[in-house]
Amino acid sequence: MRHLFLNLLTLSATLIVLAVLTLPALHVLGQEPDAEPAVASAGPVHRVFGVAVDPWHLDDWSRSVGARPQLVAKFQSFAQRRPLGPYMAEAQRQATRALMISWEPWQPVPAARGRDVQFRPQPGYRNADISRGAQDAYITRFARTISRFRGVVYLRYAHEMNGIWYPWTHDSRHYRTAWRRVVRLVRRAGARNVRFVWSVNPNLYEQPATWLLRVRRYWPGARYVDAVGVTTIDFGGAKDYDVRRFEPRLTTLRRVFRKPLMITEANTDYAGRVEWLRDFRSMLARMPWIHAVVWSQLPSRGKAQMPGAGMLDWSVQHDPQAAALLRQIIEDGSGDDGARSPPRDRPDAAR
Repeated sequence: MRHLFLNLLTLSATLIVLAVLTLPALHVLGQEPDAEPAVASAGPVHRVFGVAVDPWHLDDWSRSVGARPQLVAKFQSFAQRRPLGPYMAEAQRQATRALMISWEPWQPVPAARGRDVQFRPQPGYRNADISRGAQDAYITRFARTISRFRGVVYLRYAHEMNGIWYPWTHDSRHYRTAWRRVVRLVRRAGARNVRFVWSVNPNLYEQPATWLLRVRRYWPGARYVDAVGVTTIDFGGAKDYDVRRFEPRLTTLRRVFRKPLMITEANTDYAGRVEWLRDFRSMLARMPWIHAVVWSQLPSRGKAQMPGAGMLDWSVQHDPQAAALLRQIIEDGSGDDGARSPPRDRPDAAR
């Protein structure tokens, strides 16, 4: 009797195992012939989207595009003494929780005067002058002002330093010391909401090794940088830059400097805008580690100095096709709370 019980138990267990093993096969056989295999979700993408528009016109921009940016961006020169208080107050009234300020140490030169004039060092604003404290009082006042903003302020100081069109390009050694002094002053003023964005130009006309060597000369050290920024503009015409040409630069910046990456200016020539924006969206999907994107259609100095360039001063607000693509880009990153702060210095970051 005992042997009969054991045999029945063994047979039952065997049947159960066979049934379990058969279920997946039955499931596959029961599928529709053209059914797609399930794709594991990579999870929500958290990306801040910003636009270079003053906050008084943010509602109009958002209605035209069909989605609301989480960040507004502006340019501010050291010589521009217009108070920032009203701008910040309006941004807060609009429930904007992040600003990006491209902070330029100079007296702006009209683009029509040409690149050579724009490139000349300006006494009082030179890297060596700032390193020696010539602008300390102004920097401290500015820091105290932006510390009052109830949100994150991305401070993009002396951007595109690796180009040949801004005066702060001169003297990379003092650029580094000026950057560190600015950071120390801002932190000492109590602006805990500030994140420093070290923002380069991709210089697609340069060989990768030459470009990276030049970029490294301006690196102030990981302790003084919260995020790395880069410009991605397709100027069209002779400077017609396909989206894929930017990708190696982006991956190199991430690999070498090990900081959150921000696209601090994005725009494209009108002629190929739809295809370029589609490709741009696809690139962002492949690069979920890009922390933020800022769309900027402000007047371009580069375009003014590039004979034969395409049309950059079109408006996405009056272009339904382009607006739909930008809306999708915003929605792709909508898992973000609008003002995530990049992490502070990582121990393995470039020094």
